[in-house]
Amino acid sequence: MQWTSRMAAQHSALWGFDRWYRLWWYIWPASLALLVIGWICIDKPGSVASSSAPWGKPVPNAPPQPIRRSPILANWPEKLHNDVMTCFANALDVTPLMEACSRLIDSGLAPNPQLVAAYSQRGFLRRLKEPDLALADYNAALNIQADAPVVLQNRAWIYITRNRYDAALADLNKAIEVFPPAAAARARYYRGVTFFKQKEYPAAMSDLNEALKVDPGNPDPYLTRGELEQAQQQYDAALKDFDEFSKRVPRNPRGLIGRGSVLEATGRPKEALLAYENAVALEPANAQALAARDRLRSAQDAGDQTKGDQIK
Repeated sequence: MQWTSRMAAQHSALWGFDRWYRLWWYIWPASLALLVIGWICIDKPGSVASSSAPWGKPVPNAPPQPIRRSPILANWPEKLHNDVMTCFANALDVTPLMEACSRLIDSGLAPNPQLVAAYSQRGFLRRLKEPDLALADYNAALNIQADAPVVLQNRAWIYITRNRYDAALADLNKAIEVFPPAAAARARYYRGVTFFKQKEYPAAMSDLNEALKVDPGNPDPYLTRGELEQAQQQYDAALKDFDEFSKRVPRNPRGLIGRGSVLEATGRPKEALLAYENAVALEPANAQALAARDRLRSAQDAGDQTKGDQIK
């Protein structure tokens, strides 16, 4: 009782002389009450914010939630979630990816924008080994959405590989109109390639420069621009672009092959041979590099033989 009396006396003294003490006694019961009310109203079983699992227990075997950050992955029916994740995944083995895309297309559940994405993705996965089927997928996507810029751009790539340059230009012109300028770098590059193939050099140069301006990290326009400059006998500029390509993609022999061709064209066969030999070292089965190297070696051997005969 003595301890209780002392506590009561201390409380009375503090209450009478310390206003912060009195304020604290008003605040902490209100805070505790608010906490309890929130716990009951928000986390109680069956509330909107709670899960369907037993109260206080984790959801057993909860399915993964779809990724909503990407427009491609958003707004699909939940039951297609696993196939969506597989179809748009990155993998070396594209067979399961294509199968998942096919299931999405055949499900009949995908809204049109998502169906366009599925056709486009399957076409992209098929473009190297099954270009005819890829072209059919791109056509199907464009039948749904005629101005889908990525699909137009990718279909143009197949047209370029088949020397159908007019068809490629038609698709690329439309894609560049639809794309925001900051997203049109790849289409610009493809159109630059197409103009180059048609020997429309000023138009090709304009598009390649614009592609590099928008996306300076893509090394491919440097290579094509080097080839364009070489075709116009702008050898110093071509050599610079071929070297820039090799700097950015050091394991790709195409920059060295371009360098060798410029050096050969400007009367520097020894330096050209070194470039070709370096290209072969990177890719021993590269037919273009092998042929150029062997040609220069033969010419060099013949020249050495001629000098030897003259000395004799």
